[in-house]
Amino acid sequence: MPVYMVHGFRWPRAGFTGIRVYVVLHNLEDAAAEYLQQPLTSQLMLDSLKQTNADVMSKLPDLQFIEQYDPDDTTSVEAVSKPYAFVAAKVMTLGEPGEPGANLSWNTEELDREGAGLSESGQEALAQLRDRLAPGEKIGWWLVYNGDPAREYPHSDEEEYEEIEEKPTMRLPAALTKLFGRRNDN
Repeated sequence: MPVYMVHGFRWPRAGFTGIRVYVVLHNLEDAAAEYLQQPLTSQLMLDSLKQTNADVMSKLPDLQFIEQYDPDDTTSVEAVSKPYAFVAAKVMTLGEPGEPGANLSWNTEELDREGAGLSESGQEALAQLRDRLAPGEKIGWWLVYNGDPAREYPHSDEEEYEEIEEKPTMRLPAALTKLFGRRNDN
């Protein structure tokens, strides 16, 4: 259950420039608008952004989508997805305690001093992308909790579907078939 420190902006799911509309307008049929951090969705979104915003994406090579998610929240209206995802030019993960090499803390003064590690043109590109996708959203550092980044659905080995009995095809009288323009092959 990682905690991410991201530098970027929030991209709303709703609205004319929101994630859901973007997915539909760009015909990203296999993308999950409710969870951009899913690997296939992330790749589809990044590929699409590279096609539609090539001028800025070339300056943002490490762009990622990060989602907030609390697996223990099963009742709120935001249990499946929050109203926005994060578009991040820099992502740092706070590791699990006990993991080798895990960052367990960050000095916020160092983050402010070092910034996101973007060049001036990279910062301008992030601002341009924000203006196109989420006008008015703040660019900055965000602390984001995701209790289950993979969000895998547990599959059952058992067959959950009932077998449907096949019944013989019903033959319609010739008069009805002729009325509706179908031929009777018998």
